[in-house]
Order: sequence, then C-alpha cells, then structure tokens
Amino acid sequence: MATRNSIECPVCREPPAPNQQLEEHLYTTHTKRKLAKFIVAETTVQTNEDVSE
Repeated sequence: MATRNSIECPVCREPPAPNQQLEEHLYTTHTKRKLAKFIVAETTVQTNEDVSE
C-alpha cells in the first residue's frame, strides 16, 4: 500500500493539526507579518536565482 507524505507548513515546517487544512493552519497560526516576511524571503531567493542564471 502506498503511503502519502504529510503536508508541511512552508513557514514553520510543522504539519497542520490532524483534520486541519494547510490554509486554515496558515490563517490561524501565523500572523500577517510573518506570512509577508516569508513571501518576501521566497521572492528574493527566486529573484536572485533568476539573476544568477
């Protein structure tokens, strides 16, 4: 039987609680500021990768 990898929050690297969707976890666990900082950091990494290619 195949097993499914559990979903991990990209911000805190923890799985959502059982029976909790990732979107709900992000909304209830992380502040807007923390989510914004994560998005900026990811965008910066992607932008820098594009420049170095």
